[in-house]
Amino acid sequence: MNIEVLLIVIVLVGLSFLLLGFNIFFRKDGKFPETEVGKNKNMRKLGITCTRCSEVAHYKKMKKNTRINPSELKLAR
Repeated sequence: MNIEVLLIVIVLVGLSFLLLGFNIFFRKDGKFPETEVGKNKNMRKLGITCTRCSEVAHYKKMKKNTRINPSELKLAR
């Protein structure tokens, strides 16, 4: 009786796996949906970017705006 229950559970889990992944497994283009924020077209349309790209852009902007004049530098004691 335990083997019958095990087989039923395996069949149900397998069927559930196939049905939940139907769009992924049987897509026309055969590609897995893009989940990376930087490469997803719909997220770019909404103005959502990846955190790393935002930090790099912010760092470059801050670096460009920050100019140090060497003659004004003083050593603190």
